[in-house]
Amino acid sequence: MTETVSVFTAFPLSDEDKERIRKVFARKHGEDVSFEFNIDKTVLGGILIIDGNDYYDSTVSGRLAKIKRNLQ
Repeated sequence: MTETVSVFTAFPLSDEDKERIRKVFARKHGEDVSFEFNIDKTVLGGILIIDGNDYYDSTVSGRLAKIKRNLQ
């Protein structure tokens, strides 16, 4: 079964950045992986990668939300 990895950024990624992401997840899943590269202005900056149930959140909005939670 093909795994789908969804990638969200505020701005388009370069071809080099996309290739680096593909290589990392190809090592994890083998060659049976597809990618969805999405533009989402709400992330403000950084990158969010969703791989099944795993979230890799390095976005500005994610960091701000974490700070907000820690202050409450």
